[in-house]
Amino acid sequence: MTDQSAIGASGQARPHTTDDEISLWEVLAVLLRRRGTILLSTVLVAAMAIKMTFPAPDTYTTSARFRPQGSEASNSQLMALASQFGVNVPGGGSEEASPAFYAELLTSREILGRVATVRYSVQGAGTILLKDLLEIEEDTEPLRDEESILWLQEQAVSVSTGRETGTVTVTVKTEWADLSQAIAEGLLAEVSRFHLDTRQSQAATERAFIATRVEEGERELDEVEDMLRIFLEANRQWENSPLLRLQHDGLQRDVSLRQSVLTTLVQAYEQARITEVRDTPVLTVLQAPFFPPGPDDRRLLSRIALGIVLGGMLGIVLAFLVESFSRPVAGDPGREDLQRTWDGFRSSIPFMGGRRG
Repeated sequence: MTDQSAIGASGQARPHTTDDEISLWEVLAVLLRRRGTILLSTVLVAAMAIKMTFPAPDTYTTSARFRPQGSEASNSQLMALASQFGVNVPGGGSEEASPAFYAELLTSREILGRVATVRYSVQGAGTILLKDLLEIEEDTEPLRDEESILWLQEQAVSVSTGRETGTVTVTVKTEWADLSQAIAEGLLAEVSRFHLDTRQSQAATERAFIATRVEEGERELDEVEDMLRIFLEANRQWENSPLLRLQHDGLQRDVSLRQSVLTTLVQAYEQARITEVRDTPVLTVLQAPFFPPGPDDRRLLSRIALGIVLGGMLGIVLAFLVESFSRPVAGDPGREDLQRTWDGFRSSIPFMGGRRG
C-alpha cells in the first residue's frame, strides 16, 4: 500500500530515495559541511609544492644543434663499383649518418665516459674533475667514474632529433653555467672525433681494398692488351675479313672496358687516400653551445596551481570519506540538509547577516 506522504498533487506516487542514491543537494551539502577539510588539504599540498621548489638549487641549461653530413658521393660510387665485383666493403651503409644514430651515440658510454673523465674549469671550484665536483663517494675510482656517467645519462644530458629536418639537439642542464657549456662543447667534440676516426678507418679499409683491385685491374688490362697485340701481329690485313674484324672489335671492347674500370679504381684509390688523412669537421653545427644567461625558470606559479588542483581533489575525496562515517539520518531530504548547512555557513560569517528565520 502506498504511503500517503509519497503521493503528490497529481495523485501519482513519488519514488522514495534509497540510501544508496546521492542527490546533487547532498553533494553540495557535503562540500559545504567539509569545506575546512578541503581548504586545509589544498593549502597543505600547495605549501608542499612551494617547499619542494625553493630549496632546489638553481640549474643552468644550454643546448647545441647539429646536422650530420651524409655519405660522400665518391663513397657511393665506390660501393657500387665494389658490388659489381661481388665485394661488400664495410661501413658502406647510411645508417651511421642518421640522427637516430647520433642520438644513441651521444648517450653512450663511449662518449659519456670520455666526457666524465675530463677536468673542467668551474667558477668557484677551479679546474676539477666531474666526480670531485659532484662529491661522489665510492670505494674505488672506477665506481666514481661510473656514477659520473650515470649522472650524465640520467640528469644532465638529454638528446632529441628532428625527423623532418634531420637535426640532432643535445641539451645539458647542471648547477653550474660554465659546466653546462663545457659539457655540451665536449659532447660535440667527442662525436666529431668519433665520426672522424670512423671515417678514416673506413677510408683505410677502402684504400686497401682498392689497391688490390688496382693491381688486378692493371694485370687484366695487360692481358687483354697482349691478346690484342698478338692478334694484330698475326693478322695485319684483318680489315678485309669480316671474321677477323669481329674478333678485333671484341678484343678492342675488352681493352676499353678494362681501361675504364682501371681509371675508376685509380680515382677511387686517390679519393680514399685523401679521405684517410683528411681531418675536416664532419658535423654541420647549426647552433653552438652558449653560456646560459641565467638560471632556469623554476615555474613556481604553475607548480602552485598544480598543487591547488591536486590539493582540492584530495580534499574532496577526504571530505566524502569523512562524511561516509557520519552521514545524516536516513530519510532526511538532501535539500533540507543543504539548507541547514548553508544556514550554518552564513551564520559563521558576520557580514552575511546571520541565520535566517
